[in-house]
Amino acid sequence: MIDVVKALYNCSFTIWNTLMKIAMTLFTTSPKTAAGGTPYSTVHTLFNAISDATVPIATVFFLIALYKTVVSAPPEQQAQRFLMDALRYCIILFVAANMWKIMGYVMDFADGITAKMGTTSGYKLTMNSDLESIIDSTLKLPDFELSGEWFSGVWTTIGCSLLFLIAGIVMVFIMVASCISIISAGFQRILKPLVILPFAGIAIAMGAGGHEISRSLVQYLKTFFGFCISGALMVICVKTGVTLCTSLVNFDLSGASNIYKCVLITVQSAITPIVIAGLVKGTDSMVQRMM
Repeated sequence: MIDVVKALYNCSFTIWNTLMKIAMTLFTTSPKTAAGGTPYSTVHTLFNAISDATVPIATVFFLIALYKTVVSAPPEQQAQRFLMDALRYCIILFVAANMWKIMGYVMDFADGITAKMGTTSGYKLTMNSDLESIIDSTLKLPDFELSGEWFSGVWTTIGCSLLFLIAGIVMVFIMVASCISIISAGFQRILKPLVILPFAGIAIAMGAGGHEISRSLVQYLKTFFGFCISGALMVICVKTGVTLCTSLVNFDLSGASNIYKCVLITVQSAITPIVIAGLVKGTDSMVQRMM
């Protein structure tokens, strides 16, 4: 039974290490090069199709800005405000014509930051000495002697064996569920900037409508950069989460019964993947507050 229980726990840690290697690759994969660059090329085609509407939208918002800021302004300020709005309109048309390159530079900048984080180590989990020693001590049958204490020890060992067997199966499910959640966040981290990228021209065109309407442009750029940089935050969450949880989450099991040791050591092992999965899923809210 000892070998079976250890095999279950080692299986759960192997699942974590294998799937997290995939997740860390997703965190550092550029949206430009994902799947051989095919999604990026598809998005470029969609961007070109939508970009035809950039100039008409910018012109409409420019006329709105003229009405709001020039016509309603005092006569002595009308010429100045007209020049400012016209200059903004020209700048927006220039930026819109080069928007695809600009957004590509933003991606490259974010990818460079993410690449600096490194993915070679810092995310793996293994069976520690405490877990192994508790499994050995609690599942070892007591030496035979015809006494009530021996029978009690045997039943306790059988109970701990069943409990550890169930706990090992639960650990496998926890590892799988946590890794699937993290991998899902990794795929979303690649897809989200690609999904909003075709609408970059519309976002820049709305900036021609003056200060209030141009806030949408600023918000778009912040959101896009946040999606691109979120991979770096996910790498940090995983590495710091593993280090912090494995270092700080150590229950004092001295004096505890064998049953409590079985439960507490399993909870201690399950805390790390659960915490990291929650951190990775919460990177979007962290990015929003950071921006």
